[in-house]
Amino acid sequence: MLYFDFADPYLIYTIFVLFTAFSIHILFKKKEFFRKNKQIVYIIVIALTVWTQIARYIVVYLNGNFSINESLPFFVCRISVVVLLYYAITKDKRVESFLFYWGGLGLAGVIYPNGPFDNIANLTETFYIDHYLLTMSPFFLVTVEGYRPSKSDALLIAAVMIVMLSMFVPINYMMKSDYFYLRDQSIFSSIVPNSPITLFIVVHTAAAYGWFSLYYWIFRDYKSENIRTARE
Repeated sequence: MLYFDFADPYLIYTIFVLFTAFSIHILFKKKEFFRKNKQIVYIIVIALTVWTQIARYIVVYLNGNFSINESLPFFVCRISVVVLLYYAITKDKRVESFLFYWGGLGLAGVIYPNGPFDNIANLTETFYIDHYLLTMSPFFLVTVEGYRPSKSDALLIAAVMIVMLSMFVPINYMMKSDYFYLRDQSIFSSIVPNSPITLFIVVHTAAAYGWFSLYYWIFRDYKSENIRTARE
């Protein structure tokens, strides 16, 4: 995998953030173009996500760096990318809400990338590609596919999150792993040092639900020619 040794990683990160913001702007400004060419977009998404999965798992395994304690896809963004790949292939409407809300957390990963600011130096191209696609997914769903967010789905997906995080407390303990960053706790550990995992799970889920609610509030009345009635 490319580790951006040829350029300053902070410059790469800055360019990535600006490019992501520009892409969101273009998506809304040229939504008719994307509607007409959405199949091409899906082909590109499939190609990119398949490549990142190969790079993240198969290439890492072949290089001898695969570890069952840290290399499995039990992280919010990694699971979301798999759902995105599934959706791009099948167009299964049943996963749109999950992709809209949980996939939308990709933007949070862009704003605060996997821990302290200096961790930007460790980000690879798989991070950038995955988080770019996840960041764009909610906006693509509402502008191109006519998706309307449901408040009840936001609650359901937050409930799924708290259940999943809770399930991985004993799993991490037995495997001596840190899936879903339950031990590291990212920025929360800096704000509340030595906090119990249960508190982190509650705060993390509450923050995620707040993020979901923001997305819902922004797009609940979004006008589109392709809008479908949401389930409330």
